Amino acid sequence: MSYEPRITEAKEAVTIVPGVVPGVVGEANIADNAVTSPKIKDETIRSEDIGPGQVQESDIVAGAVTASKLAADAVSTGKLQANSVTTEKIAAGAVDSSKLATDSVTTEKIDNGAVTSEKLGPDVVIGAVGEGAITTSKLADQSVTREKISDLAVNSLKIADGAITNAKIATNTITQGKIANNAIGTGEIQNGAVTPEKLSFVPGGAVRPLTPPLASAELGVGSVESDKIATNAVTTEKIANQAVTAEKLAPGVGGGDTLTMLPVPATALDQGGIVATTAPATVDLSTIIPLNTKGVIVSIACINQSYANGGMMAYIFRQLGAEYALQVMAPAVNAPGISNGGSVLMPVATDRTLLWQAYVSGNNSTELVIYILGYVV
Repeated sequence: MSYEPRITEAKEAVTIVPGVVPGVVGEANIADNAVTSPKIKDETIRSEDIGPGQVQESDIVAGAVTASKLAADAVSTGKLQANSVTTEKIAAGAVDSSKLATDSVTTEKIDNGAVTSEKLGPDVVIGAVGEGAITTSKLADQSVTREKISDLAVNSLKIADGAITNAKIATNTITQGKIANNAIGTGEIQNGAVTPEKLSFVPGGAVRPLTPPLASAELGVGSVESDKIATNAVTTEKIANQAVTAEKLAPGVGGGDTLTMLPVPATALDQGGIVATTAPATVDLSTIIPLNTKGVIVSIACINQSYANGGMMAYIFRQLGAEYALQVMAPAVNAPGISNGGSVLMPVATDRTLLWQAYVSGNNSTELVIYILGYVV
């Protein structure tokens, strides 16, 4: 079948391709790759004309996918490139505590001065020693200045022993009311510091005695010198027994010997259980008689502890190898148990010792006691 060309009153000329019916062009009539971009009218390709998955990354113009082209929730975590979300992409206040990982806020992430009192938890007590998060180890040396300490915050418990030195006390700050009673002893008073003006007057008199008078315990050893003792102030009652020696007597004063009898005889030796003759031995009298004693009045007693036969006696010698000064024999078995040999005044050695010896024969036991009744200087 063939068509005859027909001339109409069309305003534009129409070119008729032989063998092609206008308006009837099928897919079979179009060669592969025959429809090029110039053959496609603008905005004629619709969504339904594009097959699934046919639009590739290379088919999308850079910047063509705008916010309006993205479906809600279409951009997931997997679609984001690492480190692609910058500070400018995060809305103000969008990162809340639920978006922060545990321990993700480190010291470097906290701005200086950003941690205010309101940001500290209720258990964080600033300024309480040993409590809360700010401990001593968290404070830099010399970081707590005077301005950081509240008035009256430092009490006596906060001050270390010995911490208040003389340099820390202002001049004239320690008043009389701050000094405890009896706190100032003689060691705290400077030599020459107690002047007559500091001593109270006797009413109506011109003497300034100490008020109250000093007790002996308040005086340092050797502190009272001779010029501090008033004339005739040292009476007999003030002189200790045996304190006045020969060296303390002025030339021409005294010169004779002085006998002193002890109010109660002093026991110099009491030794029992003597069953054999002893070697000569000394007894020390230094606790009984003073230095420079010339002689002593001595007495001995020989006590019969056990008598069977033989004899018992004791001696006091003037010196070793010399004749005895005093001898006493113990009583026999049927005699009284104690025999005193009387007493004798005899010289005493310069070292204040006496020489004694006991004699025992047979099967006997005796006790020897040496008494000092007095001494001569």
